[in-house]
Amino acid sequence: MGYYTIVVSNPPQDGIDADRAAPLLGLTPEQFLAKAEYAVPEIWFAHPDQGRANEVAQALRAASCRVSVLDSGELVKVPPRARVRSFSFTDRGLVAHLETEEAEVLYDQPVHAVFCRPRESGDRTSLPGARRSSSFFSIKDRLMEPGSSTLTEHGAEEDTVPFLDLYLPVNGGVRRYTVQQNAVNFSGLGRVQPRAAANMEALVGSCEDRFGADHVDKRLVGMRIRSRIGRRAPGAEHRRGFSYASPGLLALLAALEQGLERVSQPELSTRLAFLAHAHAA
Repeated sequence: MGYYTIVVSNPPQDGIDADRAAPLLGLTPEQFLAKAEYAVPEIWFAHPDQGRANEVAQALRAASCRVSVLDSGELVKVPPRARVRSFSFTDRGLVAHLETEEAEVLYDQPVHAVFCRPRESGDRTSLPGARRSSSFFSIKDRLMEPGSSTLTEHGAEEDTVPFLDLYLPVNGGVRRYTVQQNAVNFSGLGRVQPRAAANMEALVGSCEDRFGADHVDKRLVGMRIRSRIGRRAPGAEHRRGFSYASPGLLALLAALEQGLERVSQPELSTRLAFLAHAHAA
């Protein structure tokens, strides 16, 4: 496994000096401005020499860019999702009912929640051969009834299913509890609505009220899912740097850990959002 120091964007970017920042990433000022408008944290620079990566980060900050610096091992070691099957709110905190145990997240703990609702959620018509299906949408957006065991785990459309990741730093590590919109019982809200999407929004709002709005990261709301392809499509613009589905990112992730290059865009983005927040300068 290779080790790199990674410079991650920490949006929003405001008042940046594109003329100073662009050459650091091998871009023109116009290209850099377009990149800086992307609201989702992403890798901007990576290098095996920690000193070189820190130099680039300092220069980007001098150009008024918001970036975080982290060790690649942290990206690799983000724990897998612990699925929340149901939940409840108490006076002390949120109780997450997992597959085989319960976990309590206290309101005064340093939790960082990342809410992801991709733009293409519930719409796969952009894929070759895809067709709209009323049965697909009814399953995708249905309300999970109490006691239901029909829970999507790793379906083909999982990348577009909204989720809320709760990251809780504990004893030098981190725990991650995931509420996936189509795989949870929402009865803990008290007032359950007919549509799962509305219940998910209500859960996020409840977390903002109880943990504080600054503890709920909504930068992944509306993110566009990019196709992960192995070769450049005819006439397509070659993706530069470490944007998702770019050759540079695929090579970097493969160097960090075998198989990591197959990580989905929402999964990579939620990890980077948490780590960018944790390492915010």
